[in-house]
Amino acid sequence: MATKKTKMSAEEAAVRKALAAVQADTGLAQAQEIIKTGAVPATTAAPGKISDIDTSTALGKKAAELLGQAQSYVDKTQPIIAQKYEALGYTYDPNTGIAKPKGSTSGDTGGDTNKSKDIEIDKGTRNAFALLKGVFAQYGLDDLSSVIETLMKEGYEPEEATLALKTDPKYNKAYIARFRGNELRRTAGLNVLSEAEYLALEDDYTKTLKSYGLESYFGVDKATKQSAIADVIGADVSAIEFTDRVSTAVDRVKMADPATKSAFQQFYGIGEADLVKYFLDPKKALVNLKEKATAAEIGGAAIGQGLAATATTAEDLARFGVTRQLAQAGYETIAGELPTATKLSQIYDEEGITYGQTEAEQAQFKGLASAKRKKEQLKAREEAAFQGSSGVAPAGLKTTYLRQSSSAGYF
Repeated sequence: MATKKTKMSAEEAAVRKALAAVQADTGLAQAQEIIKTGAVPATTAAPGKISDIDTSTALGKKAAELLGQAQSYVDKTQPIIAQKYEALGYTYDPNTGIAKPKGSTSGDTGGDTNKSKDIEIDKGTRNAFALLKGVFAQYGLDDLSSVIETLMKEGYEPEEATLALKTDPKYNKAYIARFRGNELRRTAGLNVLSEAEYLALEDDYTKTLKSYGLESYFGVDKATKQSAIADVIGADVSAIEFTDRVSTAVDRVKMADPATKSAFQQFYGIGEADLVKYFLDPKKALVNLKEKATAAEIGGAAIGQGLAATATTAEDLARFGVTRQLAQAGYETIAGELPTATKLSQIYDEEGITYGQTEAEQAQFKGLASAKRKKEQLKAREEAAFQGSSGVAPAGLKTTYLRQSSSAGYF
């Protein structure tokens, strides 16, 4: 800690004491800083004694009132400040606001001097600050070692130094950058995580990515990785949800059959290279992402059978509870019956009986009664058509056409 001797007027000393006292109302550290440095803001260069203030104006009256309140703070806090300096081996003069090392006999010289003297630091304090350095090194903040050393020399207790490194704007920039995810959580109205919880979550994310061969997903250098992970932590994505998102992207889509990957790109415009990024977007709800993965599996099952696939139909079936396994079995059945059904629908269009892929999906996956009835009607007409080829034709239909077009035995 440095001793700064400054020659000042009684008015300036009064202003400094008043400022220190006001600051002490919100924090002793700020008051000590003002007293130690002798910093007097330009806005307080007005008279520093109540007797020097013109109270005939509203502004002067308010200034006198504030300075009076400040003096009451001085009376209350001076003993505390003096005690603090006493513990540090300094003698504090409440009249001038100057602290001097005990045993110092030098007086004011009429000018400014900048001689400094470090406080005698005992072994226990040094050990405590060594531990503090170790803790911040675990956070990846080794660069704060010199700052911690400075705080120790300035007389901070280890607990005070820890708090300053986390909350004091003069010292906390590195800490805030390191745990930026907590700042995002605070802004979003979420509870912040402890350092241990934060680091554990980073490790969980990293392990998950490594298990899927995605070690470099968040970047290569440490700072880039930490910043990218901060965005995910700030979005309140738990370790379990993170794993679920990566697993859905990789296992169910990226590593799926070509038809499923093709369906996902056709439906959502996302290629294989961007799948993980798409699924890790915290703005997208996991439940909706899983539904899209299922829709791609359903669409892939249709494409695999040479049938048409749309996102609307696939998502509708996914919400209905159709799984990849059900889709594969169902579309295999549909692919087997649809050619005959389509041909018969063309034959019996005069009766308004249409049965295409949509009706087949409704009958196969949803058990829709109306779709099933159309299928049964076509089967009945097919049997009648087969009989008609021997000379018996249903009323209103052309027997010759039926004989030529009958698909009896295939539906």
